Amino acid sequence: MAARAERIALGMVLGVAAALWGWAPAGRPLQPYYAAAVHSMAHDVSAFFFAGFDPAGVVTVDKPPLAFWTQTLGVTVFGFHPWAIALVQVIEGVAAVFVLHRVVRRWAGPRTALLAAALFALTPVTAAINRDNLPDTLLVLLLLLAAYCVTRAVENPRWLVWAGVFVGLGFLTKMLAAWIVLPGLALAYFIAAPGSRGRRLAWIGLAGGVTLVVSLAWPVVVTLWPGAKPFVGSTTDGSVWQLAFGYNGLTRLVGGSTGIGGGYGATIGAALGGDAGPLRLFDTEVGGQIAWLLPLALGSLVVAACRARGAEPRAKAGWALWGGWLVVGAAVFSFTGGIFHAYYTAELAPAIAALAAAGLATAWRWQRSSGAARFALPGAVAGTALLAYVLLGRTPDWLPWLRYTVLALALLAVVAAFLRAPRAAVVIGLVAVVAGPTAFVADTAVRPVSVLETADPGAGPSSTDAVRTVVGVNTGQAAEAGYVRFIDSAYRLSPGQREVLAYAQTSSTEIALAVEGGTYGADPFLLNTDARVAPLGGYLGFDPAPSAADLPRWVAAGKLRFVLLPLVFVDIGRGASKQQRTTAAAGDAGELTRRVGWEAKHCRPVPPARIGPDAATAGVLFDCGVRQ
Repeated sequence: MAARAERIALGMVLGVAAALWGWAPAGRPLQPYYAAAVHSMAHDVSAFFFAGFDPAGVVTVDKPPLAFWTQTLGVTVFGFHPWAIALVQVIEGVAAVFVLHRVVRRWAGPRTALLAAALFALTPVTAAINRDNLPDTLLVLLLLLAAYCVTRAVENPRWLVWAGVFVGLGFLTKMLAAWIVLPGLALAYFIAAPGSRGRRLAWIGLAGGVTLVVSLAWPVVVTLWPGAKPFVGSTTDGSVWQLAFGYNGLTRLVGGSTGIGGGYGATIGAALGGDAGPLRLFDTEVGGQIAWLLPLALGSLVVAACRARGAEPRAKAGWALWGGWLVVGAAVFSFTGGIFHAYYTAELAPAIAALAAAGLATAWRWQRSSGAARFALPGAVAGTALLAYVLLGRTPDWLPWLRYTVLALALLAVVAAFLRAPRAAVVIGLVAVVAGPTAFVADTAVRPVSVLETADPGAGPSSTDAVRTVVGVNTGQAAEAGYVRFIDSAYRLSPGQREVLAYAQTSSTEIALAVEGGTYGADPFLLNTDARVAPLGGYLGFDPAPSAADLPRWVAAGKLRFVLLPLVFVDIGRGASKQQRTTAAAGDAGELTRRVGWEAKHCRPVPPARIGPDAATAGVLFDCGVRQ
């Protein structure tokens, strides 16, 4: 392929990706929990360093800070707007497509690299994360940069150290998820690099040490920090190590109760991603996001492994890199027994795209042969089209004609292949292969989304059933509808909330207003004002940040006076049975229950009429500066 034609084609792929992911950025909400944190980080140095959720320094978010540092940079340049955060995500996503092209090009040539970049850009889950503000976008980019460094390390082993740096930065983006790719990266270098076995192992050991140092740099600083710092969110003890290896580690991998939310992690995991098992990546919640090309990628890997004898080291290294990346990642996500979201599988998208592209390119070359190998292309197209038919059939009312069109195109491609028309077979076959995921991606670009959907973003036909199930687990089925409306109002500061905040700001306390119930109770204040509003309890309201025992000390020290219990939590409390309240007090919601109990006993409810005409719609405002 001519260099100029390659540049034009790559530019077109990058342009399409940018358009799909950046379409109408001002008109869509982002995950309010992380957006509120970025707002706080842009206004407070301590919040910036610790990934603080609030400017008052009460609690951090449940992830390390690197992804939010980059988003804060966008907000610093353009001001706080959702589109400023979205722009950072689009830039990182497009950069990931470019880096994948460069990695695959060094392994399999320009044509395969272009196809891999296009398949990656048209992966539904990739579109889902790049149109949201999740840290997964930056994680994928950093891991691809690590893969690029490994391909360069085959010629110069110093590049392997940089691969370790990028994986370490990935840890500072999403913790242990970044380490999933390490076996594939190490195997690729070991296979392809020159020199003795001992020398290669020594370089791998050095790169691993660099990965560990970079990964743990920020947690060590947080642990040794001598002054005041926020409570580490989603932990029971404020330890960043529990966050890294408990809540974001073993709790998600095998379930259990380490960290906040661990008590019902398996329930949430099954609701959002289906039951753990070998077919999870094909199930109702996950399949439409990542599974379209997964059998093709795995089949390509198996064929390559069978024909590995006699292959060049660089070719072996490419298959080892992407194969190790995919196999380890697929195993982790298939069998993880704790909290699991379908969008986690975005980490698999580069490997699936690279392997599927290599498999299609190989099948195309074999199409010109006279042996049995010439059946590889029609087989790949037919199998992929059949899977697309199944995935599209799960939403029969959405573009009902598409799944039949995919089958018809696949049939035409197979016929063209048998009639020895390879170009027609490839063109029609590619359209059949990408039609389903492309439709999912295009739908994601143009369809309005609710705030509720940002909690578990996905591409394609909208479905909030899984998130509603989780809401029901948290609040009880009777309160589900009210809580869903409460979540969807996270970006709006209602007249009643404005009145409550103005009333609370007449006090001279360090915290103008504390809000119970976690992120969605505090988000309207944090996203729409610069006031020192404190979310009590972190993300779900369950964190001991502060504990019930801390509240009287805060009040006595003049740190806090007013606490708002949002109306939806009042309704949930009234609707809960005695047994439900007892269960909540003993489980993850125990600290929330104890705090609210202390507030109800020791603080005076402020009559809504004293606050303003709409104050009652905001909830119950407690004045803890005056005893009942």
